Amino acid sequence: MSNLNKKWIVASILWICILGSAWSQTPSLTSDTLTLSLQEAENIFLTKNYLLLAQKYNINIAEANIRQSKLWANPNFFVESNFYNPQTGKFFQYGKNSAADIAASQYNKGSITLQLQQLIYTAGKRSKLVQLAESNKNLQSLAFEDLLRNLRYQLHSSYASLYFDMQSYTLLRNEEKQQKSLVNVMQQLLSKGGISAYEVTRLEAELRSIQSDILNLQGRISDEETTLRTFLAQKDIVFIKPTEVVPSVITLPQLKTVMDSALTNRPDVSLSQEQVNNAHQSLVYEKARRTPDLVAGLTFDKYASAFMNYTGLSVAMDLPVFNRNQGNIQVAQLQLESAKKSVESQQITVQNEVMNAYEKFVQINQLNEEISATYRESLKNISAEATKNYNQRTINLLDYLDKIRTYKQASLKLIDLQNTVFQSQQYLNFVTNTKVF
Repeated sequence: MSNLNKKWIVASILWICILGSAWSQTPSLTSDTLTLSLQEAENIFLTKNYLLLAQKYNINIAEANIRQSKLWANPNFFVESNFYNPQTGKFFQYGKNSAADIAASQYNKGSITLQLQQLIYTAGKRSKLVQLAESNKNLQSLAFEDLLRNLRYQLHSSYASLYFDMQSYTLLRNEEKQQKSLVNVMQQLLSKGGISAYEVTRLEAELRSIQSDILNLQGRISDEETTLRTFLAQKDIVFIKPTEVVPSVITLPQLKTVMDSALTNRPDVSLSQEQVNNAHQSLVYEKARRTPDLVAGLTFDKYASAFMNYTGLSVAMDLPVFNRNQGNIQVAQLQLESAKKSVESQQITVQNEVMNAYEKFVQINQLNEEISATYRESLKNISAEATKNYNQRTINLLDYLDKIRTYKQASLKLIDLQNTVFQSQQYLNFVTNTKVF
């Protein structure tokens, strides 16, 4: 047996030992790793997300405004008493006037005037204001539902992106270990003169390319971790580890069914419709404000009127001569017309979004179904077979590099395709606000 063949046998044995060691090593989870399923992440999100909590406060504020709008205006109580009597030169002169003073119409003591007034809303302003406040609450509730829809989609999307990026990361790290071990073996052969320096350099260049891909992927994973920690209101620095994400396999409903679900269930459509109702309620209220409110009152004057112990009834109102609320009514009418146009615009937007999401999913799903299980299985063996054949010198360096690059790129594209399928399903759920998948 030649010395060169002996060197390759030794190198192959060394390579197998190193490769087995590399594959047996798995990244250990630190104590601050938080492993969550998608459902568990959503449960935390629903109870802790600060944006949702803030929007809930807006609903509570709207409820408080309803209670406030139901209240009557407070009555007004007025008291007037003598402060200084110029006839006697005394301050706050109280007491009972003598019969002579009363006969002479000189009331030097105890002059006091009392008034009690109440604002009375006319034209049903209070009930109309209550209806407007209730509509405002409906707007806040629908805004909460739409915020929830958007944030839930972002949560699902970020969770899936993190999961599939971690799958890619695991694949690249395994390739890195395998390539690094091969480079170490080849460097030992180089020191013994078994191979050329150029061959080792090409292997090292491929290793650096893999490490560069890993670095880019680590940056994406870091961004996704930050997004998830924000969604889940995690104040501590924890690593969120998602569990398995599998795209659903169901029969896709017809486009018309999906479209009807979107127009019926999407809160932003309901929100635009409620804005029409809100604008209508505002117009009704502004028209009611054309009618002046009344101020009814009772007056008691002990001495200062035409006769003692005067009791009077008063009613006051503004005369609608100049201001009949014309400007505010016009504003409300224009806002109503604008809200009606917004409904039409929103419906068109929803229809286009649903059609776009539906077509994208059909195309992506068709591509995914065309990939056979045989292809997926055969792909798994390319890298190991290439390494084995390269060690046995049945393929040259260029063939080896071509095979492992093919394996890496094809495997990453399969992972990316699974992510794209899942993301397209989630997007269809999002644009319809229906759990299609």
